[in-house]
Amino acid sequence: MPNKSKFSIRTLRLWVVKTHRLLRSSRGRDILIFLLFLAVSYGFWVILALNDDMQQDVSVRLEIANVPKGYTFITEPPRELSLSVRDKGTVLANYSLSGGKTLKLNYSDMVSDVENDRVTLSQQALENRLRSFFDPTTQIVSVRPDSLSLIVTDRAPNLARVVPDVEVTPASQFVISGPIKVEPDTVSVYTARHLRVRPRTVSTVKITRSELRDTLIVDVRLQPEADTRVVPSKVRLTIPIEPLISKSREVGIQLTHASSADAVVLFPSRVRVSYLLPMSLYNSENNVVTVTADFARRHGGKIPLTIGALPDYYRGVELSTDSVEYLVEQKVAHPAAK
Repeated sequence: MPNKSKFSIRTLRLWVVKTHRLLRSSRGRDILIFLLFLAVSYGFWVILALNDDMQQDVSVRLEIANVPKGYTFITEPPRELSLSVRDKGTVLANYSLSGGKTLKLNYSDMVSDVENDRVTLSQQALENRLRSFFDPTTQIVSVRPDSLSLIVTDRAPNLARVVPDVEVTPASQFVISGPIKVEPDTVSVYTARHLRVRPRTVSTVKITRSELRDTLIVDVRLQPEADTRVVPSKVRLTIPIEPLISKSREVGIQLTHASSADAVVLFPSRVRVSYLLPMSLYNSENNVVTVTADFARRHGGKIPLTIGALPDYYRGVELSTDSVEYLVEQKVAHPAAK
C-alpha cells in the first residue's frame, strides 16, 4: 500500500512538471491565448443570444385557499399550470433563476355555478392573474389548462367497499392460497349534489398477471364513477401465492347399496389417496376423505371407487386404484329348533 501511494505522488509530480514546461513554452502560450479568445467569443455569443426574443415553457404552482368548511373538490385542482411565454432571453433567464412562482387563488375568486355543482375561472381571468408574475414586455402565448372548471360538493362522504378487479394466474405447481387482501377495504366517496344514488362499491383498475410464483403485493388506483371522488385514491392488494406439495394417506373404503343378507368382502379394503395442497396447510390440514364402493355398479367382478366431497384447495387428487375386487358371503338361515 505505501509503494502504491509513492507511485501516485511521483506520477502527479511528473504531470505537474510537464504541464508547467508546456505552459512556459511558446506552444503553451499559443494554447492559452486560443482558449482566452474562445471564452470571450462564447461570452459575446451568450449576450447576443439573450438579447433576442425567445419562447420558453415555464411552470407556475397553483394553490386554492380559504375553501369553505365542509366543501370538497371532486375534480382535483391541477398542482401547476404550464405556460408558454415569449420575451427577450435576459428577461426569461431572470424568471428561471427566481425559482418559479406560486399562484394563490382564494375560493371566492372563482365564479360559482350552482346548477352544475361547479366553480369556474375563465381564461381571461386566469391570464390576468398570471401576468403579475412577468414583466410588461412578456407575452403569454398559451396556458395549460387555459381555464378552471372544478366540480365541488358540500355533501358528507359515504363509505364504499373496494372490489378488486384482478385476473391472475399462478405458475404450474403454484396456487392462490387464500382470499385477496385489500387495504383499506373501505374508502370515503364524495359525490356531487345532482347524483341521487351514492355508490356503495368502488372497483380498482384491472390488474393482470400470469406465471406468479410468489405473493403479489401491488398498489393500485381506484376507478371512481363520474362526478365522484374517492379518498384515498389508491389501495394495496395482497394476493397470496404458495407452492403446491404432494401428500398422501390411506383411507378405508365404504361399501354402499349392498344387501343386508350378503356379507361383501373388498380386496383391498383400504386405498391410498394422493393429492396436492398449499405448503402452509401440509401439517395442519386433517380433512375427512371418503372413498365409496357402490355395490350396485359392480361389473366383471370389480366395484368402481368414487371420491366424496373434497376441500377447494385440493388439487390433482388420485387413487392408487380405481376399482376393487369383492367376495360375497351369503348368510345361511338355520332351521328353527323343534
